[in-house]
Amino acid sequence: MEVEILERVLEGQTSAYAEIFTQHRGRAFALAYQYLQNYEDAKDIVQDAFIKAYQNLGKFDLKRSFGPWLLTIVRNLSIDHLRRQKRVSADGLPDYLADPKSSGKAVQQVLRNEIWTALQSLNENQREIIFLKDYQGHSYLEIAEILDIPLGTVMSRLHHARKNLIAALGITKS
Repeated sequence: MEVEILERVLEGQTSAYAEIFTQHRGRAFALAYQYLQNYEDAKDIVQDAFIKAYQNLGKFDLKRSFGPWLLTIVRNLSIDHLRRQKRVSADGLPDYLADPKSSGKAVQQVLRNEIWTALQSLNENQREIIFLKDYQGHSYLEIAEILDIPLGTVMSRLHHARKNLIAALGITKS
């Protein structure tokens, strides 16, 4: 179904792109917001990502899934935005990850303080992979595509991230 819509867009039926936008805007916004912690910035990044995807649709391999490709664009634009805004702390983490109080009520409602603190102990790659898998529900293959890393690396990072998160939470196996 998605391939057919994309083919229609490529054939000049640009209005069909609205269907693609409707299907993917939620996940795209969630990922941008996870990086930026700013509603307006996240909206702008999503808009830019859809424009960039549209402009490069002719280069897109229709045998692949559109969602992970779009999220890769969202991720890259979000990181670029953070770099431009110099909102990256000394350890390379966005400020909202370094200080949970600065992220506002949205994140505080999603994460309890204990989990937030535990997530802080993880490195950026581990936090990112937990977000993509456990919060957004992407498959291992989609994560590999989004992050442009091998499938084995996805599985390894996720295993270590979860192991480190459990340790940080002080959960012991009985």
